Amino acid sequence: MNRFYGWWIVFAASIIFFTTSGIGFYSHSVILDPLRELHNWSKGTLSAAITLFFFCNGVAGLFIGRWVDRYGPKRVLISGSFLFSAGLIALTKVQNLPQLFAIYFILSIGFCATNIVPVNTLITNWFIRRRGLAMSIANQGLSIGGMVMVPLTSFFILNLGLNEALTILALIYILVIVPVTLIFVKRRPSDLGQYPDGDKPNEPSDETVVKNRSQMKKWTRRQALKTVAFWSISLSFMLSLACQIAYLVHQVSFLSQYLGTQQAAATVSITTGASILGRFVLGFFVDRIDKRFVTMVCVLLQGTAIVTLAFNSHVVSLYLCTFAFGSTMGALLMMQPLITAECFGIPSFATLFGSIGFITFPGAAFGPFIAGLIFDATQSYTVSFLLFALASFLSAGIIYFARPPT
Repeated sequence: MNRFYGWWIVFAASIIFFTTSGIGFYSHSVILDPLRELHNWSKGTLSAAITLFFFCNGVAGLFIGRWVDRYGPKRVLISGSFLFSAGLIALTKVQNLPQLFAIYFILSIGFCATNIVPVNTLITNWFIRRRGLAMSIANQGLSIGGMVMVPLTSFFILNLGLNEALTILALIYILVIVPVTLIFVKRRPSDLGQYPDGDKPNEPSDETVVKNRSQMKKWTRRQALKTVAFWSISLSFMLSLACQIAYLVHQVSFLSQYLGTQQAAATVSITTGASILGRFVLGFFVDRIDKRFVTMVCVLLQGTAIVTLAFNSHVVSLYLCTFAFGSTMGALLMMQPLITAECFGIPSFATLFGSIGFITFPGAAFGPFIAGLIFDATQSYTVSFLLFALASFLSAGIIYFARPPT
């Protein structure tokens, strides 16, 4: 095989991301209010279920990351797609709160098994020099999924009802992920007699050879836990993603106060469109600059957008801040695996990325819950937006210490 297969991996990754993010990540904001109205549950209660979703997503990554390193991503992706779809079907039958939380636990495990841990592991295995560009292209599926699936989910709910919409989404999840995984996913370049980035053994420069060797170092979880880089990545992204997830879950609810429900749902497309643009631009130079500084710029801009929304409800400001927030959103989701891979390399990437997620996502998961509780108490998002803006600013300082361990 002469052509480098890695770009087919990027294609498959983008399709999987399109499906998992559009249905499993962004659609929470559209499902939140219809589920609340159908069962007469409080926003705080439903936010707690979503918090459980993201919390368990981080905990599951601890185990799923190790399974991906041991067995490869293909089995994990297929199993996860069936599990998540089963959770969506079960959500159509939910009757009480214990069932609700049990279903969100199932959804969380399925989502974790089909999203960033297995898919970013594939990209990390196939690319070193052009990893940033490859991940930028693949991660566009995350944003396009939100841009397409959120309005489509809203349309299904309004015209067919919540339960019918959830059933359709469950079918889409399986019918996209399973065939793409079976046809395109190959674990690593050596499976096809190739090398990362499509290089041949005598092509890379001396500098690239040294970098490639460092990328092949194996880390145990215990070794990584003793490094500053591990904790810097974990804590910084925990804070910044808490802000990001909280706003995304409550975005439609917040903006509908000023724009109406349909228009507010449409702003999700602005957020994801800005995410596509920001990630696309970043992909052209991220492999050549310090990824810590890129992350700092992103979280500072994110915090500024959120604090502006807390005090300014003018329509122009709402749209501008939504766009600014979106331009950083995709970049942040991409920077976490890139910095992790740069610090800890390929062989143990899924294990360590899952371990970092064990800290990052459970901590960030409390974002929607805190926002929901504060809203129930104050009937306003101002206090919670200030709190999350502060978390973003703090994360900018912490990520500075995420240097590759020596």
